[in-house]
Amino acid sequence: MTQLNSDTCYIFTDTETTGLDINFSQIIQVGSLLTDEDLVVEKEHNLFSKLLPWIVPSPEAFLIHKKIECLDEESPSHYEMMLKLREDWLNWSLEKNPIFITYNGHRFDEELFRRQFYWCLLPPYITNTGGASRLDLMYTFQIIANFFPNSLVIPKNDENEISLKLTDWAEANNISSLNAHDAVADCYLMVNLSRLVAERAPEAWNASLRGSSKDGNLRLIQSEPFAMIGEVIRKKKFTYPVTFCGQNQKMQNEVAVADLYFDPDALNELSDPELLEQISNAGTGIRKVRINKSLPLINSLEIPSIHDTLDIPFEQLEERAIKIRNNTQLQTRISELLTNNQIQYPPPKFVEQAVYTGFPSGEDELWMERFHSTPWEERHKLIEGFEDSRYRELAERLVCANSVEGISDHSLQKYNSFLTQRLSDKGPWLNIDRTLTKIGEMLETEEDQENKEVLQKLQKKLKKITF
Repeated sequence: MTQLNSDTCYIFTDTETTGLDINFSQIIQVGSLLTDEDLVVEKEHNLFSKLLPWIVPSPEAFLIHKKIECLDEESPSHYEMMLKLREDWLNWSLEKNPIFITYNGHRFDEELFRRQFYWCLLPPYITNTGGASRLDLMYTFQIIANFFPNSLVIPKNDENEISLKLTDWAEANNISSLNAHDAVADCYLMVNLSRLVAERAPEAWNASLRGSSKDGNLRLIQSEPFAMIGEVIRKKKFTYPVTFCGQNQKMQNEVAVADLYFDPDALNELSDPELLEQISNAGTGIRKVRINKSLPLINSLEIPSIHDTLDIPFEQLEERAIKIRNNTQLQTRISELLTNNQIQYPPPKFVEQAVYTGFPSGEDELWMERFHSTPWEERHKLIEGFEDSRYRELAERLVCANSVEGISDHSLQKYNSFLTQRLSDKGPWLNIDRTLTKIGEMLETEEDQENKEVLQKLQKKLKKITF
């Protein structure tokens, strides 16, 4: 088994949720497995939560995972689940630096974790701080599909199109996916597939491990003679030889890479507006990548039969990479264009969306610690002590959802208005009326008895909610 180092452990984690919107869906199950550097499972947890009072779940999501336990009022609260999740992860990481491994997690699960730690007044960043790093296996499989196609069985359909579904990769490689769409079961699928990758394509596994940190990704992009990106987009394979050509100085996670299939002399002749158009439109010459997330990236020397992958000779690409690396003037121009032309996004409309609008002050961090250590019946007294209005709103919501003892009439009125808005108004979330209508329509056509029972239990739960 290829190892990163003996100071490393892996935490595989997965979620089941009420829907697919990262801002307004709730985690209802988290599964995590702790393994050593040889991918031997040492610990696991399986955490559940009941529905938050303002969340209306998607019936389509429930037909996939069937986690009706969250409809039971006796289940742990969402706040309790998130506290336990953080506690376990931190305990598992006491002696070794963890690499958090997900599947499609950098787009979905990781964003949910950050938001829902934040909802609970807990530090949102845990998977990439304090020695931790993170790896999204979906990008490892893209490296496999493009550069190591004989190491694992690549799942394809009748049109020879590649699937990136975790269950398809498991089944294609004789790993049972019987309990798929359960968070813990999906973690075991990831562990078993990772063992195959580490054994049969150690170069791909090691590249993914190096790319689990932004510094590692940057070193891969800058590596000699050049790096290769291997993507699977719309079930088709695409490969690019690339090298570093600039970095956003205000947001250093954003890096530009030169596509070496494009003549670097032609790049050098472009005006600043033309260069910017290349960057903005992901043109044939320059691409933007985010080094704080997994990339399907590997050094060209690590790829067996690399010459079979390339459209032009290896030596010519090596010469082009040297030209780009030595052209510090071009790198400076591209870096300045990245820095001075950042996309300006509108401010978030709802507090759930505001996780990235600023770090808490030192005072608010201390106040959060006090909030968590204070008995629920006393926490209402701490709401107004937060400097940041985001945390006042979230604290008030937490108190009202968990213990209304001592809470002011004004806070209760605000909370009830919030519930009414979320449960009945049209917004980026699901509301009760539309969801009940949808469930009724689905019940009319559903033939599977288990699915019918799931829909009926969800229907019963939603009909009980009053606001």
